[in-house]
Amino acid sequence: MNVAFVRTPRYVWPFNSETSAFWQPLGFLSLAGQLERDFPKNSIKIIDCPGSRIGWKTLLATLRNDWPDVLCIGEETVSAHEALRLAGLAKELRPETLVIAGGVFFSCTAEQSLGTGLIDYVVHGEGEETLARLLTAIRDGADPDTVEGISYWRAGRVHRNELHPPIPDMDMLPMPAWSKVPMHRYGQGSRNHPALVSIEHGRGCIDRCRFCNLWQHMGLPSNDGRGVLPYYRTKSPERSLEEVLRLHRDYGRRTFGWVDPTWNADPQWTDHFCDLLLGADIPIWQTAWLRADCVVRDEELGILEKAVRSGLCQVMIGVERADETGLRTVNKHANGPEVTARAFEIFRRKYPDVFTIGSMLFGLWEETHDSLRDLVRYRYRLGMDYCFFIPMTPNPGTAVHEEALEQGVIEVSDFRAYNFHTPIMRTRRFSAKQLERLYFRLAFGISLGRIAYYSKYLLDKRSARRRRVARSLLRYGMQIAIRHIGSRLCHPFSRQPTVYSRKPAWYDS
Repeated sequence: MNVAFVRTPRYVWPFNSETSAFWQPLGFLSLAGQLERDFPKNSIKIIDCPGSRIGWKTLLATLRNDWPDVLCIGEETVSAHEALRLAGLAKELRPETLVIAGGVFFSCTAEQSLGTGLIDYVVHGEGEETLARLLTAIRDGADPDTVEGISYWRAGRVHRNELHPPIPDMDMLPMPAWSKVPMHRYGQGSRNHPALVSIEHGRGCIDRCRFCNLWQHMGLPSNDGRGVLPYYRTKSPERSLEEVLRLHRDYGRRTFGWVDPTWNADPQWTDHFCDLLLGADIPIWQTAWLRADCVVRDEELGILEKAVRSGLCQVMIGVERADETGLRTVNKHANGPEVTARAFEIFRRKYPDVFTIGSMLFGLWEETHDSLRDLVRYRYRLGMDYCFFIPMTPNPGTAVHEEALEQGVIEVSDFRAYNFHTPIMRTRRFSAKQLERLYFRLAFGISLGRIAYYSKYLLDKRSARRRRVARSLLRYGMQIAIRHIGSRLCHPFSRQPTVYSRKPAWYDS
């Protein structure tokens, strides 16, 4: 059996360069590692078009040269159309090709995706064990009814089996199949993220935010079978260190981008792992998504200081809102305004070399001009190095999506615009297009305070990396602002959503 995982060509998120926008497709690497162990005689390959700058023409030529029996695709909402395009081409050129889809988007849209006729099976949730069992059933001609965690089309309707429980012991997972992608190309030429690699130590989350579908994707099926519960687990610190050492020794990786939804959820793991990493004495950088309340806790325990000494150089913290009411609306807990302010203060005063990024949500149903001004004021009060203002986006699988459908407030149905910078739905007072213009003011509006704020960071001489990251983000922000102004001048009355993502030169090649 010839199995190919393909991440198709796609546009570049506007705040990134191509050298740092595309990390290794860790999901595919993990799945391929599992299949290598379970099917040693099979041909397993990964084609990562963004990582290798492979366009559509080259991708099809590569597939024709060694056409797979099984084509595996998996995407987030914004790039799902690219995967469906590939599935359509596969079914047109080789109708017998089995197409298996996974990942957050396809898990949450199984009926819609299978209804296209382009996909044979959808794998829900974590896919390592499920995909291996599905391929075994296909090979042996067994009924797919026996495979937990899949959906498929049968007798004119979508048949969905019971969910497969998440993997409790992550140390049992094989090493990701790093050798199947050109590791040297990731972060090549990047000054801020040189020799980049994506890595995880934990899955799931300890919270259940209404705008997020990751905690559900990695969650534990409830006893009544009607939903999932938050379920967080980690690899052991020893296993995580082994991965870091292999990546550093065998692949020359120096910037470790942790993709965990919450890297610092477990203080015991963080404390032990940082002790091990400091003992290994290897010079690396680490970037991670953190919870503010866990930052405050770990600082009090002395753990955060170890993390910074072991290479933590850039953190992303979900601020979301500036008030308790807004946080309750999005169902985020234990991260109130004062706790979040304390977390950023810790970095600003004690660890100034760590670059801090915050994300704030706008476009809640009760949004007003005053609440948006409060967001901006709070952003400056926190003193973060950079802030991403993100529109409330109704991604399939979230509570926000379900309510938006019921209320009929989604004004942009094209999933290509679900990019976390284009507003998708209206609020009580603003249309999606009005929110788009407010977003421009939030993110790029010129004021003396903003000029003074950025001048301080651009002239900062304490940390070269901190200065470079700030300059890069400011440069991309200016490019977006120029494109926005140009679009408004050329199409002043357009109601079409503005998408700032860039089409790379190699996309069609």
